[in-house]
Amino acid sequence: MPEQKHPLFNGLKIIEFGRFVAGPYAAELFAHGGADVIKIEPTDGDATRFNQPIFPGEGRQYIIKARGKRGFPVNLGDPKGLEIIQKITSDCDILISNMRPGALQRYKLDYETLSKTNPRIIVGEISAFGKNGPYGGLAGADFQAQAASGLLLSAGAFDGEEPRYVDAFLTDYMAGTLLAFGISSALYSREVTGKGQDVSTTLYQAGLALQHGTANIFEAVDSWKHEFVDWVDSEKPSAREGADRRRKSGGGTAIAGLYLTADDRWLAIGSGRPGMKKLLPMLGLDDPLISDPTWVMPDDPTEYFAKLRAKIKVEIAKLASSELVPRLKASGIPYAVVEYLEEAMQGEQANDNGFVYSADHPLVGPMTMPEAPVSFGKDSYKADTKSPGFGEHTQEIMKELGYSAAEIDDLIKTGVISEILDDSARGS
Repeated sequence: MPEQKHPLFNGLKIIEFGRFVAGPYAAELFAHGGADVIKIEPTDGDATRFNQPIFPGEGRQYIIKARGKRGFPVNLGDPKGLEIIQKITSDCDILISNMRPGALQRYKLDYETLSKTNPRIIVGEISAFGKNGPYGGLAGADFQAQAASGLLLSAGAFDGEEPRYVDAFLTDYMAGTLLAFGISSALYSREVTGKGQDVSTTLYQAGLALQHGTANIFEAVDSWKHEFVDWVDSEKPSAREGADRRRKSGGGTAIAGLYLTADDRWLAIGSGRPGMKKLLPMLGLDDPLISDPTWVMPDDPTEYFAKLRAKIKVEIAKLASSELVPRLKASGIPYAVVEYLEEAMQGEQANDNGFVYSADHPLVGPMTMPEAPVSFGKDSYKADTKSPGFGEHTQEIMKELGYSAAEIDDLIKTGVISEILDDSARGS
């Protein structure tokens, strides 16, 4: 019989003060592994419950990021609400937050305070920009981090002359992943030292990490990067002009890229020289780079590669994707058909590999979601099929904390905690 898999994070208790994307995603990554994640939300409902609602109080972003968590609406502005939170954190392993900068200190939920009574606690926090610098301590969202970190212009997307940010919340999800890595590392350290610690990252750092391959300056060869910044400062070019110049300055020394076929499908094709040795003959193209061992690459190969890419575009435009794809696959040339997300989610690649799953949500009905993004050979790590309804776990959590039924009822009546979403908040 196959070995029984156990939940990777079974027994781990996490309290989440997550807002919108980054914090909730970091906590979601632990929930996939069976951690007990208690998601704290306002007594009038988490904001994402009302963002793109599929059912009153059940928003698209809330459902996907709250899978496998327990929900608990608490009024942090009430001293009795904070008292309840303090009881949870007293035996909690991890606190995750991406509230506004300074909020944890204001509510006395920072590591320095909590570690006095719970030295094993790990406090993980995501901010937009960090504590220092021109943006230090300021609130910020993904598109602002994309802008400040250079990611927005590196992406090279424009609507006419207007730069456009990537709408996939790249820095949010990257920051959530980075925080989950940081917390996992702190858990490993805690096994050795017996003590927790504070862990932090920022959306800004996530933006830099996403540009890892180009986010570097080597003084021996990158003088153009200093010259580029001076040129931007002195000439004040349009964003598009600057982005184009930057791309050209970096050198276009590859044929890898997007190519349009005869049936108007875009293909992402290309690799290094081994791939070129297969692709060019397949297209009927000869080039000294692969056929002449005595040929010497120009000192500045930008123009050479631009001309080679142009030749490849012409040949690929003569072929339908149905003809080209099998030839690319048989030749072992890396390729992918450019697809819309909706095609990918419903396509063979995602479904044949179990990268997505379908389930019936108790309120919104059938749904398809991404599976947990990592697999383990010996441990269970799977996305849950359900997110908590508003106040669904209020009674359960309060009883675990030792409150009596009468005390719970009184705290609900006075608005300290909640278990029913007000009709006006539900939008019904």
